[in-house]
Amino acid sequence: MAPRPRLTLPRWRWSPLDIISSSFCFFLLLFLLLLFTRLGDPLAASGRSTLSLSRHRRPSIDRSKFISLVDGRRRRSDPGDARRAPATRSTSMPCEDPRRNSQLSREMNFYRERHCDDRRGGAVPCAAAGGVSDPDLLAGEPSQSTPSRSSPNEVYFWCSSLQKNIEIWHGNMPYDKIADRKGHQGWMKKEGPYFIFPGGGTMFPDGAEQYIEKLGQHIPMDKGIVRTALDMGCGVQYPIQFFMNLVVADASYIIEVDRLLRPGGYLAISGPPVQWHKQEKEWAALQAAARALCYEVIIVEGNTVIWKKPSEATCLPNENEFGIDLCTNSDDPSEAWYFKLKTCVSKIPLMQEVAVEFNAKWPQRLSEPPARVSHMEDGTTVFDADTKHWAEQVSYYKKSLGVKLGTPKIRNIMDMNARFGGFAAALQSDPVWVMNIVPANRPRTLDVIYDRGLIGMYHDWCEPFSTYPRTYDFIHVVGIGSLVSDSLAGESRCHLVDVMVEMDRVLRPEGTAVIRDSPEIIDKAERVATAIRWKVEVHETKPKSDEEKILVATKEFWKKS
Repeated sequence: MAPRPRLTLPRWRWSPLDIISSSFCFFLLLFLLLLFTRLGDPLAASGRSTLSLSRHRRPSIDRSKFISLVDGRRRRSDPGDARRAPATRSTSMPCEDPRRNSQLSREMNFYRERHCDDRRGGAVPCAAAGGVSDPDLLAGEPSQSTPSRSSPNEVYFWCSSLQKNIEIWHGNMPYDKIADRKGHQGWMKKEGPYFIFPGGGTMFPDGAEQYIEKLGQHIPMDKGIVRTALDMGCGVQYPIQFFMNLVVADASYIIEVDRLLRPGGYLAISGPPVQWHKQEKEWAALQAAARALCYEVIIVEGNTVIWKKPSEATCLPNENEFGIDLCTNSDDPSEAWYFKLKTCVSKIPLMQEVAVEFNAKWPQRLSEPPARVSHMEDGTTVFDADTKHWAEQVSYYKKSLGVKLGTPKIRNIMDMNARFGGFAAALQSDPVWVMNIVPANRPRTLDVIYDRGLIGMYHDWCEPFSTYPRTYDFIHVVGIGSLVSDSLAGESRCHLVDVMVEMDRVLRPEGTAVIRDSPEIIDKAERVATAIRWKVEVHETKPKSDEEKILVATKEFWKKS
């Protein structure tokens, strides 16, 4: 039988028409997928942002050219030198970039420290966008879902913002991670265009008020004795891991807690590992560390422990499993800016005089010269003069300059060059709180600020400040020129532009900035303020005075156009 002939199919050959037809079908399918599925959302958002920015785009100029314009004698009336930041940077914290920091070393949690880029090169920093409702509005796009309003300060006034279940606009902080992970615990939930804060949490199912009342049974919080408090681990995703770290091998974390705690102060820890099932070893280590530091146990109840730091002589040196000992006499307990954690306990000068129970009670401690001041040259005289000076100046701000201190419009305040905290002390009767900043390159007076019952921190203003954008309603700064200068080298460490653009980032829309300095510095500050679209007024401290001028500026609210 003859074999059947083998069928041979003709070989397919792509004609130009086939290629064109197939390409058309492929791109049509891709277009439909992007149009009708979530695959196209990122591309659409990017396109909207680019289109919006192109409407407001101004030529980007080199930083050195911008600075030369500020430093030049010719006054510029055009406010367009500073670029508007893109919407993607509306929530940027320059030294706290988690994507960059996640690539750094895990040793001693180094990756969680501040890591800042060099600010003295490249293009001019961008002025922060002033929108407060959603990212589209930040970029200048019309918003279809957000009610219009002129300022974030008009959403809620103090003290209504403390009420339970208060709402804040989701667009002001457009991140759902915390609400998604912690919503079932009652800390924070998303409802429509808002975040709400019902209270509660793992340890406080009935709200924090009952917990605070419980602490108040053992800590004199309402008698004017305890004034300042630090909440460790606030917002930490895994608090159990946070408190485990207090007793790592060299005990450096709990030693740092001891450095921060005033003699006679209280350390309260709630939750794991305090009497926690399967955490007996960690709980024992924490107790051993407290004993090594000579802390007195006030109470252990449930999963809460309260210790008291000794007010007088420490029991160190002693034998302990952590090797904790006293530091040498060359140690400076006030040195804290970019300083490595210690493995020794700092000796406390004037230990008894600065102890909690020996301080004047609040509010008397606000105006009485602290013990530390008496050990400075002419300290008491200078302190009293500073207190009197700022009481007069705050009155002048309110009556003559029209600054809205003391009204519900202003709640969050920063003093960028606080010295003794006299400005904050003068605001005692106002419904405000003040973050007092002692510049890292200036005399260390932060201890005096805390002695007065105020709060504050060190900072170098040639670097960005570690806070969320649009944090403060009011910023006050005396001697802004000194914040950028190096008195020893006789040159500037950075430029006024860097500092004022950072002020713009942390100032809320329609917030106020008051700058005091020499007429020459104020003239430069006025040029920068105009360039970043602040409304500016310049006043004399005294008629025809050449010593000091005051710049009062309002950050504009950049609405959609």
